[in-house]
Amino acid sequence: MARTAEAGATAGENRTLALVGAGHFLSHFYALTLPPLFLYFRDEFSVSYALLGAMVTGYAVVGGVLQAPVGLAVDRWGARPVLLAGLALNAAAITAMGFAPGYWVLALLAVAAGIGNSVFHPADYAVLVARIREHRLPRAYSLHTFLGFFGTAVAPITISSLAGWMGWRNALMLVGAAGIATVLAMAMSGAAVASPPRARGAAAAAPAERLSLPILLFFGFFAAYGMASGGIMSFTVIGLGKLYGLDPASAGAVLTTALLALAFGILAGGELPDRERLQVYVTGAALVGGGALTVLAGFADIGVVGLALLLGVAGFAMGVVLPARDLILRRITPPGSTGRVIGFVFVGLSVGGGLAPLLFGWTMDREWPALLFLGCGAFLVLAFLCSFGAVLAARRMPR
Repeated sequence: MARTAEAGATAGENRTLALVGAGHFLSHFYALTLPPLFLYFRDEFSVSYALLGAMVTGYAVVGGVLQAPVGLAVDRWGARPVLLAGLALNAAAITAMGFAPGYWVLALLAVAAGIGNSVFHPADYAVLVARIREHRLPRAYSLHTFLGFFGTAVAPITISSLAGWMGWRNALMLVGAAGIATVLAMAMSGAAVASPPRARGAAAAAPAERLSLPILLFFGFFAAYGMASGGIMSFTVIGLGKLYGLDPASAGAVLTTALLALAFGILAGGELPDRERLQVYVTGAALVGGGALTVLAGFADIGVVGLALLLGVAGFAMGVVLPARDLILRRITPPGSTGRVIGFVFVGLSVGGGLAPLLFGWTMDREWPALLFLGCGAFLVLAFLCSFGAVLAARRMPR
């Protein structure tokens, strides 16, 4: 009887993780769907890289800022309706981009997609906390984050290949349809993607609890990490082409290697013991070492294989730190406030990731591609300083 109950609980958790993970995969995939198409957009719509970067900034910043109020909605009404509505809007906007007659319609749809993208982190984490048992949460967090970044990793090569095969418009419509199919699967899943709303009359965490110093420092960590990862994802292909003359396919292969390594670094980080001191040491070594390797990529003409190895190791280091981030955040989040705290700190990631294309698009227009790698490396070091400060501040909080 006990074994049957355990198997049933595990199957239910696996179903939840599969559906939530699929949504998170698409969230990250969609966020990196547009930059690989910049060359197509520039040729067809005759716009600058700065304007194209601004379009991605609109996608990320709008979606990022909205994560905080979305977190409130998740805590109040539960995750399921919020998650379904957001994924449906995100997928529909990506699909509609295939019909865009010009840049400004494309930019408007990017903002709409960003609004839909705002739901994933607050809703996903609320579902995981509600549906996954305590002892399985570390690996659930790791797999959830892995699937998101795996979507990031495969997006450039997938959308580039589809665009080369069927044109960029058909490519966008096809990947958008995959999101609509996922919405339908979630809608038919019952409670698998649900989290309970806060009980009527239950008190919400006070603002001082939600915006404690560790949480504010985590916001800074997310913003700095977002600037680094956003710059790498958006302009590595163009930057390597300008620096070393790499063709888009070769530069895209370097980027894909780095992003795949990042995704598998997340899985490796999920296997680390849940010990705070070890997590701090690993985070420091990974972010500072990854930052140094990223800077080196802007000044070392070592060929496609060498650059892929260099940025691959840097990407793996960036991935290792993320499961520890989620566990520390969970420890300092007040009960009943998962949605709003996650929504708040992930605003930092989206704002950083959104501002990065604007900043580094400007450097590309001015033919300063090395600043992409120098800047991204510096932001990774800043991310470590913020995370270290957050851990120290959390130790001083009353328990």
